Amino acid sequence: MQLGLIKALYMDQLTKLYNYSEAENLFYITLQWLEKKSKTAVLLGQETLLIDTYQAVLEELLSGKPIQYITHEAPFYGLDLYVDESVLIPRPETEQLVHWILQDNQDFKGSVLDIGTGSGCIPLVLKKHWPKAQISGCDISAEAIDTAQQNSNELKLEVNFFQKDILQEDINTYDIIISNPPYITNFEKDKMHKNVLEHEPHIALFVDDSDPLKFYKKIVQIASKQRTACYFETSEYHRELLDSWLTENNYNFEWQLDFQKKNRMLKVSW
Repeated sequence: MQLGLIKALYMDQLTKLYNYSEAENLFYITLQWLEKKSKTAVLLGQETLLIDTYQAVLEELLSGKPIQYITHEAPFYGLDLYVDESVLIPRPETEQLVHWILQDNQDFKGSVLDIGTGSGCIPLVLKKHWPKAQISGCDISAEAIDTAQQNSNELKLEVNFFQKDILQEDINTYDIIISNPPYITNFEKDKMHKNVLEHEPHIALFVDDSDPLKFYKKIVQIASKQRTACYFETSEYHRELLDSWLTENNYNFEWQLDFQKKNRMLKVSW
């Protein structure tokens, strides 16, 4: 069967769930993953013998499963990471946070901890750019630590990954602490795509409505004792609450806008 016919099938079915450009992108990601081919192969009328495989991938996509969990591949700031449903899929906004950290701390040689590391995307990029730094990542999920360690081994980037519940356990002293902790409340849950709600790990996404800032408060309080700089990704809906709490406690802080011009990146320093 011609690849053009496979593409037409994908577009006909996927546009029921996604807009046209998203559906087209999903087809081309599948094409690259299965056959290492680009758009040119479709334009040239090339054929495929993998009809059943394309159909199986399409069925998973129609169930709402993210393409990254099908291919087990996720690009992040120049790295190709393994991901599965034990970890969040790295987002472009997190790449923006990493860029801010790298620009702020050029030629860094100190120690860093990424709390809630998931796939290990943040510490692995930092280790690539700061080979002389001591980089660590922790997560409450043992499965996430296994995934992060797998990425560390495959990329040959030496990062210390370990399991830790930072709400209950102490941590060592670091020069920089980074976190993209759970921050989504029930209010925000209604705005999320079903492929996130049904497939990405809830432990990494959601926080109790009664105290949506609990991870930020805990980390900043730890950092204040250590005089450690902190970088966070957060929700636009927490801006006012975080502003008030940080101001009341006389902390120095700075916001940066994400790609959508939302205040979702936060730095706390001393």
